[in-house]
Amino acid sequence: MTNVIEDAKRNVESNMAKRDVKESYENLRADVADLTSSVKKLADSELGGAVSSAKDMAEKNLGQLESTIRKNPTQAALVAAGIGFLVGLVVTR
Repeated sequence: MTNVIEDAKRNVESNMAKRDVKESYENLRADVADLTSSVKKLADSELGGAVSSAKDMAEKNLGQLESTIRKNPTQAALVAAGIGFLVGLVVTR
């Protein structure tokens, strides 16, 4: 009879422990979601200007690169071929 009572106690304790673990997991999950949201907001506010500035600079440099290629197409083709050759050497090693 005592074994039945002990088994019942263990089952109750096990169920309580399972419930505690589930609640802790759900709380942790909610905390991680909040943290992720906060980090995203911080990154957007801190890096938003830097990303915009970098994008503007890249567009400006791309425009300059295009005009240089249009002015000197032969030189641009030779530079591209040289870079391709060097990349090929590195990849085959």
